[in-house]
Amino acid sequence: MDVLAHGLWTNAMYRTIPQTRGDARTARWGVAFGLLPDFLAFTPIFAWMTWQLVTGDLSLSGGRPDFDTMPLGEFTSQVYNFTHSFVIFAAGLGVSWAIARKFPWFILGWALHIGLDIFTHTTEFYATPFLFPFSQFKVNGIEWSHPWFMAINYGLLFLLYLYLLPKYFRKNQLPEIKNPAV
Repeated sequence: MDVLAHGLWTNAMYRTIPQTRGDARTARWGVAFGLLPDFLAFTPIFAWMTWQLVTGDLSLSGGRPDFDTMPLGEFTSQVYNFTHSFVIFAAGLGVSWAIARKFPWFILGWALHIGLDIFTHTTEFYATPFLFPFSQFKVNGIEWSHPWFMAINYGLLFLLYLYLLPKYFRKNQLPEIKNPAV
């Protein structure tokens, strides 16, 4: 799934979970953790690609670049394996819970990210290794960049936010100012 959609779905999740509904700080950290798997995996290779485009050493006229053949391709794949694994997530959850001695709600954004990616990546482009390092099993899902899928995804997000926004504004409404007696 694309990064913007990950952020929107994660924010919506935190606005609906009763334990995090009114906690803006947890929601912000949760959205950050929901974006982190892709940022950690893809920022180095996108920075390299941007530099190559600026210097004229790379052209995107041939369509989607083949990350596997790029200098940072192997690094990207390895980081992707770690950041998109429920096994690694569970270890991070356990460590966070042990340190904080309370459930770390902020880390659920990471789990949602993995869960969404399992079904929105194909085996042709970064299928999600959600059982890494124990298994390389991957689901051949729907390609998130297909126009029809993007339309459905953002249509559902639009409807969800139509439902959530009035509740948000009602809760955060400014207090009514009463006319002072003159």
